[in-house]
Amino acid sequence: MGAQRFRGDHSPDGKQGEHHIEAAKPLKIRRREKPGGFALTLMFLAPFPLLLDGFSKITEASPLGAATAFGTFALFVLAAWTLREGIKAEAAYNERKIARPPMFPRKIIASGLSGAAVMLAAWFGWGQNMFTAIGLGGLATAAHLVAFGVDPLRRKGLVGFNEYETDRMARAVEKAEAIIEDIESAANRINNRSIERKVAGLLTSVKEMLRVVEQDPRDLSSARKYMGVYLSSARDATVKFAELNERSRNTVKQEEYLSLINDLETSFNGQRELMLADNQSDLDVEIEVLQERLQNEGHLARD
Repeated sequence: MGAQRFRGDHSPDGKQGEHHIEAAKPLKIRRREKPGGFALTLMFLAPFPLLLDGFSKITEASPLGAATAFGTFALFVLAAWTLREGIKAEAAYNERKIARPPMFPRKIIASGLSGAAVMLAAWFGWGQNMFTAIGLGGLATAAHLVAFGVDPLRRKGLVGFNEYETDRMARAVEKAEAIIEDIESAANRINNRSIERKVAGLLTSVKEMLRVVEQDPRDLSSARKYMGVYLSSARDATVKFAELNERSRNTVKQEEYLSLINDLETSFNGQRELMLADNQSDLDVEIEVLQERLQNEGHLARD
């Protein structure tokens, strides 16, 4: 198991007042909330007048006008959808201590799509000249960036670990969190409160382990089986039980499934405690070594 590197107030690599040993905070699993709030909902609703305008252009036998209206509407909807995905990716990035920036800057792309939609609407729909339409499109792009911001653009990791270690950890956490999302989706299909609570307890334990592992990427080796094999098994079992439950209620299979979830939760909790205990033990050793070094160099009084 990986040792937790000491970086206290007097550590050569440390920062003043920085803490690197902390218990994982319990996470409350709940039904997924819609990202973006009212502003994002408004982005989806705002272009609907263009859809109505397109249908009216059809009745007026204006195919070019209808195509322009429908095309502009599609651009606005695509921009809103891209923005929503960008907000979700940013939320996942902010939640992690070790993370890579999203592969595609979705929020920036969404701002460009919104600007292009406004430019087309102004040029073809509102009868503005090309330069005015471009100006309005540019203003729309800038307003979008101001309202929703830009995507995370920098890699986020722990001080003292190289890029390979943090990137390896980020990939492992991303994969585990994707499996967690699959489990949540399958559990919601079961539509059983007691089962949802059991699954939520398991996923809380899984996420607590992820937070502990993120404290030190070197702990990834000891947790890899849990983050991969065991978590994938939980996903497969949940998906299969959800499919079976949709066809018929089977109390025997339900008890077997709940027993598996309980065993997995116990295993994850036990492994997390072992990792925390190991990190604390290694920290105590490093503190003793550091104290001896400071005493030898005359920075600390001898007992």
